[in-house]
Amino acid sequence: MEWHIMTGDGGLNAVSSNLGYYMGNVYVVSESCEESLEEILTNLQHEDKRKRNVRHSIAISQLIKTDLIPILIFSDNDPTVFSLCIRILAKLSTPIEFLDGVQQWKENGSPLQELQNMVFDLKKSFTDQRVAEAIVTEIRQIMEDFGEEAVPQVQIDTIQSSFVLLGNILRSQHDKANSGKQCKSMGQHEQIIRNFLEEGFSQVLVSLCKRPELKHWMTSILHLLCVIFKEKPVEVFIQSLAEDRRKSLAVTLWGSEENTMSDKDNTIEDAIIENLRHKVKLSEEDGASTSSENTRIDLANGEEENRIDVVNGDRDNSINVTNDDRENKINVDNEERENRIDLVNADRENSESDSDSRQSDDQSTLSYVSSSSSWDPDYSALLQDLAYAFTRNGLNRCSLEFKETTRGICPVEYTYLHWAIGYCLQFSQVPGVQLQDISESVSSGMISCLSYLTLRMFEVYTCAQKCEQADIFFTRLCILAKALREMFTTLSRYLNDNCNTINQDVSQDNRNTAIQIIKQILQSKNVYDMYVLLIRKYNPETETVEYLKDLVMGNTELILMTQHVMNQDDSVADFQIKPHIEKFASFEVMASYSHLLSKFADNDPVVNEATLTMMFHVAADVNKIETLYQASILTTFSNIWEANFSLSQHSENLIDYVIQQFCEMAQSDVDRSAYLLTKSEKKQINRAFIQCLALHMGLYPVLSLHKGEI
Repeated sequence: MEWHIMTGDGGLNAVSSNLGYYMGNVYVVSESCEESLEEILTNLQHEDKRKRNVRHSIAISQLIKTDLIPILIFSDNDPTVFSLCIRILAKLSTPIEFLDGVQQWKENGSPLQELQNMVFDLKKSFTDQRVAEAIVTEIRQIMEDFGEEAVPQVQIDTIQSSFVLLGNILRSQHDKANSGKQCKSMGQHEQIIRNFLEEGFSQVLVSLCKRPELKHWMTSILHLLCVIFKEKPVEVFIQSLAEDRRKSLAVTLWGSEENTMSDKDNTIEDAIIENLRHKVKLSEEDGASTSSENTRIDLANGEEENRIDVVNGDRDNSINVTNDDRENKINVDNEERENRIDLVNADRENSESDSDSRQSDDQSTLSYVSSSSSWDPDYSALLQDLAYAFTRNGLNRCSLEFKETTRGICPVEYTYLHWAIGYCLQFSQVPGVQLQDISESVSSGMISCLSYLTLRMFEVYTCAQKCEQADIFFTRLCILAKALREMFTTLSRYLNDNCNTINQDVSQDNRNTAIQIIKQILQSKNVYDMYVLLIRKYNPETETVEYLKDLVMGNTELILMTQHVMNQDDSVADFQIKPHIEKFASFEVMASYSHLLSKFADNDPVVNEATLTMMFHVAADVNKIETLYQASILTTFSNIWEANFSLSQHSENLIDYVIQQFCEMAQSDVDRSAYLLTKSEKKQINRAFIQCLALHMGLYPVLSLHKGEI
């Protein structure tokens, strides 16, 4: 049958009549079904991309509902028919906005309504449990039939098309066009996912990740996972999984659940709670020892402390000034204070994510959303099991495949892997996830590769800022920054042994592996300079706070790990922390840190402390306090005063000291202070204002320094 017959009146009906028929409630596949499906598939592949005649004819005839879905359900004894049917549905499920010529269709007034309704009706058909059962059973059967043997190309296409089809179906988030019934569509969305997970989809997915043919369907799997976990905050899953896995591991190691629940040590639970940083509060312990003169910040690592010792040796890092009438300065205590982050383990149903989510592109399926929703506990349990299984058994294989196939060239589709790294590595907080399970995803090679891709994407984004594609490039840049941050956070977790095991041998192996990775990173040093560049070039007008937060926290974790390793091993590469910190002592970099600190009320406490700690080292260790004399920084400090916001003692001392030093400069050298205050703001401030500011700074907060009143 020629192609033109398909597009004519009655052509499609003639072909569809040979597909099969119903006998009672059972659809009987005809003997000529395979030939007819091949013809439909061929015509779909060669249809006019401007008119889409074949697609439109199928939409009008409702062939999906009458024949294709029944064939999918009842063709379990004919793999070839199933394969052809799944490939046709995968093509028909392509979102309208991704089809060529869509703009021309709108201009010509072509009937898009039928095509849109076809996709929505296809999604509705997938709520049938039998569809999920048929697809999962077929994929499982393929793996059983071939075992260790190579899977033929036909079966590879079947598996790949199955994931593409499911991903396209789940991307359709709305009901029929202009109906506005999004709640119904979301109900269908969750029902489809539930159906597949109840059929053992998680185990099938993990098995596919272990196959040598992974490269053929890896992108489709990662895209599907991205769609499934879109708008699903990882903190809710981790909290529930941590509790379940803690009990399971304890029962295994101690013999009974009763002994587990009665054991007051709670080693695992404490470690997991300390790593759940989505709900935190700071509490300061008084009476700390005064013997040490090194200022430190404890980032919730339990009994062990993460020191930020920027200057090598035993040089005093603290700011010491007397506060008598003679010198009129602030006395900064030399007491060593332990700033512990106490994490609140609220009930899962009432937990709310406090993290500030970045703005996402509506056209992109890659996003990190911090808003939580009330889910069915059973449905949530199925999702968390899928994420946990993929993290332990699939992420490593995908990362390894990525390194073997890219060879310096990174196709766009690997963006889904970068998203998976940033999302799934957070599950390393859950008991049972060892560093060897995710070693390829946090290896020095992967870190170097993603650092290179980040710089490359930043260059592309910078060149395309005036183009329409700028938002797309920035989304990919955010995904890379998030992935690198989670890489360093994960390594830091294992390095400091506050992760997820009570087996000391395994814990030591994790620590040794993390140390080796850090040593390898020290040999290149490029990733350190990358953070300096990206933070310095941050543009608050076009880039999001979440992106900046990932940069700052990624840099903080990297410095913490580097100092930790250098303190333990003097034989590491000749990397000096102080010269690296000096690169941050510029007006541009401190302006970026100031922008992040201006969101102090919405930030996690660890973010505020990390920001102020860098300012502290710029002022004290590098002796570049003048870089903090900016209107935006002083305004933020003033707002913190007004709000009586709780910070660690050394952070409060820093704020007092910077303001006091600026006031003294304003009194003695008003021109110099005016120059510094306006250097980054590009504004003119008169001498009278500077003198007035100096007189009243100690009593009144800075008022709207960069809002035009000056």
